[in-house]
Amino acid sequence: MNKRTASRIAALAAIGSGALLVAAVIATKMRIQSSIVSLAEHTDNQALDYDSAIARYAELQAAEDDTINPVCRSKIMTHGTKTENVIVLVHGITNCPEQFAEFAPLFFERGYNVLIPRMPRNGLADRMTNELKYLTAEELRDCSNTLVDIACGLGDHVTFLGLSVGGVMTAWAAQHRSEIDKAVVIAPSIGFTNLGADRLSSFAIMLFRILPNIGTQHFSPFSDGPQHSYLGFSSRSFGVVMRFGKSILKSAKQKKPAAQSILMVTNAADTAVNSKINRELVNFWRANGYDQIEEYEFSADKKLIHDIIDPQQVQQQADLVYPILLDLITR
Repeated sequence: MNKRTASRIAALAAIGSGALLVAAVIATKMRIQSSIVSLAEHTDNQALDYDSAIARYAELQAAEDDTINPVCRSKIMTHGTKTENVIVLVHGITNCPEQFAEFAPLFFERGYNVLIPRMPRNGLADRMTNELKYLTAEELRDCSNTLVDIACGLGDHVTFLGLSVGGVMTAWAAQHRSEIDKAVVIAPSIGFTNLGADRLSSFAIMLFRILPNIGTQHFSPFSDGPQHSYLGFSSRSFGVVMRFGKSILKSAKQKKPAAQSILMVTNAADTAVNSKINRELVNFWRANGYDQIEEYEFSADKKLIHDIIDPQQVQQQADLVYPILLDLITR
């Protein structure tokens, strides 16, 4: 084989490889766009009374085997009957229901029934687990939808609260479920940085889907977090959450949310989430004529951390945060 022929073969191989790469990227982008649209689809099945709600909750518990940390199992606090108010409390990713150990009783003491579910793939006893790399946006959607169904049988007025990724789940529920009287969206992780560009977020979603998973616990484990939370994140789960969030933005751009009212709580000192995208979500809601939205921001001078709930966080300021949240939610 002469040099000219070899060069032609190498050039053709390079062109072919490039074409395959472009085709793979386009195909991946099309699959992502299609799945984003499908995440708005849901089938509602409300619990019609207290007993059916408790039976549905028992199904959640039954799915939690011995691999789950005992303190991380789904929890429920009830007064033995359907009450005027029920609140659903959804934790952040890598954490578990124990995040609300001191916050949940404040509502129970005020007559609420309280449902504290475990998010899919979270709460395992093995804190070094790679389980989060298997998380799907469909699991987050279905979990959010089921929680609203159960809550309908626990109280006449449904409050749905979530922090971080739990906040994204709350935003989804607010967008799609009219049974919610108040959705409390706290520091939602629709985006994980303040870079803010929509195209960059789309590119990140695609990269997280294509690239191998990276578990941060294997090279930079958390050193001072709660004893019940995982020791790291999964890069693939970042992409999943961003795709889930992007589906909410798409729906919010097209129509007003279904919830009766929304409370958006943000933290000016929070660098863990994309404040620009969160602002965009609120703007979409307002642009569609939705005026039942209240906003509250903790000022930067308070120096609050992203997780403003878990009492085991070293830098937690529960004495400052809890009374404000309680007033905002119950008034």
